[in-house]
Amino acid sequence: MKKITFILFALITGTTFAQSKASGTATVNAEIVSPISITDGTDLNFGRIIGNSAGGTVTVATDNERTASNDELLAPSTGVQAASFTVKAAEGYNYKITIPSIELTGAGDVMPVEFTSSLGNTNVQGSGADQTLNVGGKITVNSSQAEGDYTGKVEVTVAYE
Repeated sequence: MKKITFILFALITGTTFAQSKASGTATVNAEIVSPISITDGTDLNFGRIIGNSAGGTVTVATDNERTASNDELLAPSTGVQAASFTVKAAEGYNYKITIPSIELTGAGDVMPVEFTSSLGNTNVQGSGADQTLNVGGKITVNSSQAEGDYTGKVEVTVAYE
């Protein structure tokens, strides 16, 4: 009887001390950074261009300097300038700048425009403070481009990488 009681006690005790579940823990982290933002500044202005039989390209650099592949395209002009924007991104975080090509429309054939950024396009590092982004461009003027005003809109996008 003592053996049976001992065996029953051992079985009951063993069952009581056996683990039916186990658990572990992990630390959960999150870091909140300020949202990236872009604010409009000035518009890109190629100035006055002479529509001649040769055509060519006119470039406004991000530092507002205007040049042409054909100097006969450049008419005296005031107001030539690169576009400017203010970007604010979290300090130490990289972002990219996307500026798609567009076409200017007006009185004659469309004129394609390609853009350049003063900050580059990728791996631009945020400073936590306002950063000036200048956008220059190169417009292709068709031969004998019709006289008139030409306009278009470009959307500059900034996004964390």
